[in-house]
Amino acid sequence: MSNEPPTSLAAALDLRLSQILRLDLLVGLIGGGGAIWVCLNDVEALGRLIPIAATVIGIVIGAVLAGIAILASYMDQQFLRKLREIGREPVRYLRPFLFTALLGVSSSLLLLALAVLPNHVDAWVLASVGGLTGTAVWWTIASVIADLDVLVQFIGLQFDASNVPDLPPPDAAEPPAG
Repeated sequence: MSNEPPTSLAAALDLRLSQILRLDLLVGLIGGGGAIWVCLNDVEALGRLIPIAATVIGIVIGAVLAGIAILASYMDQQFLRKLREIGREPVRYLRPFLFTALLGVSSSLLLLALAVLPNHVDAWVLASVGGLTGTAVWWTIASVIADLDVLVQFIGLQFDASNVPDLPPPDAAEPPAG
């Protein structure tokens, strides 16, 4: 466990390949393939799907931010000292939520790009943007499962931390002897 807290979103995410190559990415790729098919075969359906996807992504972003707020509300100084005592990294429990939020923002931007494409755009451009957008949207939605898993782990962490007695602040003066 690092003694220094992360100072940026990139440091907090600390992405590793094992964190990306998971089932939620596979779901995203399948969704991207479906989006390519829709872009090439039923452009009218695409117009109906964009607002639905945008709504769902907005809900996911809101839920993820609520999850981050809930986790952060438990991370007071006493709890953080207990985590340090048992050798646990607090940001580890926020990381999946931050990643899902990042995916959600990316999905929103891609949905905006897809929505503003002109009607007469080449099929390959529409399919490319649609495939990227579909992948991001489906990946975002599926990544919520990893977030739920971390919530369960966080409950276990709270249980582990409850076995550590309350610790005095590191700068607390020792009471005088005698």
